[in-house]
Amino acid sequence: MGYQINDKVVFQTEGKNQVGVITNKRVSDGKTYYDLRSEAGSGFILVPVDKAKNKYSKSYAMIDSKLTESWLGAVDAGECEPTNLFAKEGFGHTRGNYTKGTPLYFDGEHNGAMGQMEKKNDFIFPTQGPRSF
Repeated sequence: MGYQINDKVVFQTEGKNQVGVITNKRVSDGKTYYDLRSEAGSGFILVPVDKAKNKYSKSYAMIDSKLTESWLGAVDAGECEPTNLFAKEGFGHTRGNYTKGTPLYFDGEHNGAMGQMEKKNDFIFPTQGPRSF
């Protein structure tokens, strides 16, 4: 099963199931891994599907494709609430601080106005010039 950016998935880490959004897809040595952001705000990289990277450690995240399929079916049927997560250009965000009717825009979208999601939302800014410490 393959996923794309902004797909919602159910994954397991620390022995607990969580909902997350795919923010990136990576292929290494013929295997596909995903980066994701959880509803709790944690970020995970190189997450495999259905097979743990390390079977001896429960702290590694793993996407559960069968549980994801069941959860997505329940969401489509209206049996459970959908997640407020969304992803664009590798950034995963939650709508937790905004009401459902509030449209969220990235910088430069919607008439070029400043949006709620800034390009440098991880607070890592490019160096502006020489530094002396």
